[in-house]
Amino acid sequence: MSKRHMLPAALLAVGAIASTTACATGYAYGARPPYNDGAYYRDVERQAYDHGFREGLRAGDRDGRDNRRYEPTRHDDWRDADDGYRRSYGDRDVYRRSFRSGFESGYGQGYRRYDTGRYRRW
Repeated sequence: MSKRHMLPAALLAVGAIASTTACATGYAYGARPPYNDGAYYRDVERQAYDHGFREGLRAGDRDGRDNRRYEPTRHDDWRDADDGYRRSYGDRDVYRRSFRSGFESGYGQGYRRYDTGRYRRW
């Protein structure tokens, strides 16, 4: 065979191998490739914390504005702690721990916006 005829055959072979690998791993369908050294799980924990922080900020803001007691654990969002969770994230309890931690931080920040310094409500 001449070189001119071998080039299309070689390109076809490389394309077939690349597409087979992509299909077998699921990456061709938008699946996230696995991270080395647990970076994926740290990313999931950060997302859970951030989501919890935003929810806690809203709840603390409401409680502070309405002059309620400082009590982040009474909220359903804190108790459930799975808002935003997806099965692909893995262990739900890990997500919940990070969510609650973020919720408590956000709650405190939102609640303190209404603390005038005259008295402590918590």
